[in-house]
Amino acid sequence: MKPMQRITRPASACLAKGTFLLGILCLLLSGILVSGCDLNLNGVPIPNTQGEPQKQTFTSNAHQEITYSSSPHDVVLRTFYGGALAGTLQMAPRISLYGDGSYILGLDRRGQLSSDKLHTLLSTLVDTDGLLSLSQPQFFDLPDENATYLELTLNGKTHELVYGIFGSQPESQPLLDEYQHLGKALQTITRTLNGPTKPYITSDYALFARQVSFVDRTQLIPYWSLPDFTLSQLATFECGAVPEDTTSSNKEIACLKFTIPQNALLLTSAQYSVLKAQLPLVQPEVFSESGLYYEVTMRPLLPDEKRQKKLAMFGGSQLSYKGVPLQIGSIPQSTTIS
Repeated sequence: MKPMQRITRPASACLAKGTFLLGILCLLLSGILVSGCDLNLNGVPIPNTQGEPQKQTFTSNAHQEITYSSSPHDVVLRTFYGGALAGTLQMAPRISLYGDGSYILGLDRRGQLSSDKLHTLLSTLVDTDGLLSLSQPQFFDLPDENATYLELTLNGKTHELVYGIFGSQPESQPLLDEYQHLGKALQTITRTLNGPTKPYITSDYALFARQVSFVDRTQLIPYWSLPDFTLSQLATFECGAVPEDTTSSNKEIACLKFTIPQNALLLTSAQYSVLKAQLPLVQPEVFSESGLYYEVTMRPLLPDEKRQKKLAMFGGSQLSYKGVPLQIGSIPQSTTIS
């Protein structure tokens, strides 16, 4: 019987093996980073943001640094018109300008600014009109009158400014000067966003229902046929129940006529396919259900709204912007009792 021989490996072989294992470890770590599978402190995966547009910083004409998000889903500026005590509901902003230079007028037209024109516009608003350093955000004296509401998101902060009738009360000259600058800034925005446009098209739509009392019964009024929910459920979810009124035949409420709703419903693609042939966009259509009548409106979503899960709307008696929470596909059970 031969004695057992001890096999020894050269040091170079061991080094090669260690290098190989280290390489495998590095590949695994790099794979985790590339795939976006990092964990936060709660152990929840952090979404991969590789390829997403980053914050853009440029130097304005007056040598001020201006930072904004260049994402096509992030709003750089937005305007509404309304808010008066007797004002009507605005279903969408007048202007929405996004970080990639795309802009949408209302809900139907889309245009595009080059980065140079976008920077020129922002430089004018910051340098010439001083919108980031106004001494007060609201310039209007008469709450019975509509005003223009401007949201401007720059340097990591959202500025909300209001331009309406101002100066009916004695005001200092510096405030009047700022008021004039704000008015000129709004004119500059409108003038800049007047290039060629094309139709705005999206596959995402919100649905609204509002109970009404007076309808033209000489016209054919269709019955609501979508089985997913009733119009009573949808109207209650969005605006609350219509209160009992024993003294008047008009049981309408201000919601979705003058004021924004409490909630909104985002249609699934299947629901939209069923309804698109029956509903014109943005224009209300009357449906009948259980002896009651409802105005039903289908509204396109803007690029930021689905991601934020809020609709940009503006109503009467409103002094600041407040997004409408967006529910996707179904109505919560607590509101489905008709």
